[in-house]
Amino acid sequence: MKLKSIFFTLFIATYLPLILFTKIPFFIKTLFTLNFLVLAVMTYYYLYRDKKFAPILSSYIVFNFLFFLIAPMLQVHNVYVTENLNLPTKLVYNDYLIIKTNILVLLFNIVFFVFYRYFNAIKNKVVSYKKNKNLPFHIIVFFFLSIVIFILNFSHIQSEYLNSNYFDLEGTSKSSLLIREKIILMVPFMAFIMAIGYLRITKKSKNYYYILFVTILLLVLVLLIKNPLTEKRNALGPIYITLIFLLLPRLLNTNFKILVFLFMSMIIVFPTISLITHSGYSLEQLVNNPKLFLKKANEHGITNTFTSLNYDAFINFSASIEYAEKNSLSYGRQLSGGLFFFVPRKVWENKPISSGEFIGNYLRDNYGDKYSFTNLSNPYVSEGYLNFGILGIIMFAILLAFFMSRMTNWVNGNDPLKKAASFYAAIHLIFFLRGDFTNGFAFLFATFIVILVIPKLYFSLFKRVDYENYK
Repeated sequence: MKLKSIFFTLFIATYLPLILFTKIPFFIKTLFTLNFLVLAVMTYYYLYRDKKFAPILSSYIVFNFLFFLIAPMLQVHNVYVTENLNLPTKLVYNDYLIIKTNILVLLFNIVFFVFYRYFNAIKNKVVSYKKNKNLPFHIIVFFFLSIVIFILNFSHIQSEYLNSNYFDLEGTSKSSLLIREKIILMVPFMAFIMAIGYLRITKKSKNYYYILFVTILLLVLVLLIKNPLTEKRNALGPIYITLIFLLLPRLLNTNFKILVFLFMSMIIVFPTISLITHSGYSLEQLVNNPKLFLKKANEHGITNTFTSLNYDAFINFSASIEYAEKNSLSYGRQLSGGLFFFVPRKVWENKPISSGEFIGNYLRDNYGDKYSFTNLSNPYVSEGYLNFGILGIIMFAILLAFFMSRMTNWVNGNDPLKKAASFYAAIHLIFFLRGDFTNGFAFLFATFIVILVIPKLYFSLFKRVDYENYK
């Protein structure tokens, strides 16, 4: 209890300098503070009142605190201090836009929290998980399938190590890369989840040690296929943190632990990685001369991280508001491109581009030049507004509350695959909320296919009753 109180006090104290020392107009600062108070109430409920383990709510809190409070407040402060009206995305600063964005974020947070508590209060029927006596055999099957996948995709994986970004590979469409990266090459991850689940419910025996050995090999495969050289950090985070949860559950098995972990990761680890990535020095140079890192840290500081494009979610929401007011709402057109991401452009020629790119093009055409960066984020709340206005804000908040309450039920259940899928979704939520919707939804949908749908289809072939509770 003392540690919770210390953390909650620090949580409040972290916001105080933003009130006291930032050069932001009083009314705008008041709106930011109202959003903070809603978030503080949510955090208090999460730490002291919520009896369910709900890692997904911790992601929601962390995202809103960093992307919708700290980052935009520092960006607005920077505008008034430097008197440079250009925000990181080239959007020209406007008090009205910041005010309206804050009001809509406040509306979204209130609606979300009310319905999250409502859905969370509904008692759900607990479906018992029945142990499969032949599960070791099936794990071995998926292990060998993983080996085959690794061998058949070895040249692709090798090229990823050389290119460091699978979207940069030539001669391959994004759709086929999504299928390969997020479905085929995620099979070893799914097999590892299944193996860990077996080890946790089985007494030590011959089969136990066989599967333990297979589990270690599967972990090696996952690390070979999914690592910083082959994956973007926003995709790698959910995989690695889920691995930690599966291997060392006591580290992250309470609301307090996971909230502290995510805050530390996003405030310290993420900015540090970003600083290394954009330092201009090679990893070898930084290792041989650590003073170079300290030099860059002194030059840029942690606050500069929050005024960079990595934290552009709030101002991209502002840009979406400006676009909708100058033009019109999309009335579901932009959303359709995300929901039907799997339809190739060869089939759907006028398929909408992602909302992040859509708003990026708008900013380039109105405020930038042909060299402007257009592959921007566009937060989930902005997607709701861009499609349906204020009604979209309310609808998207309710849908998110329902989804998150569902994931909370799964993570507290006893089905190992649903538990792992829901924990993965909890960490992925930060990327999903930041946007854009198309990429966030496509990546999560593909991962659910691997972890939930493929095993269900496989076990249905063998008519195993222990997986009949998959829905």
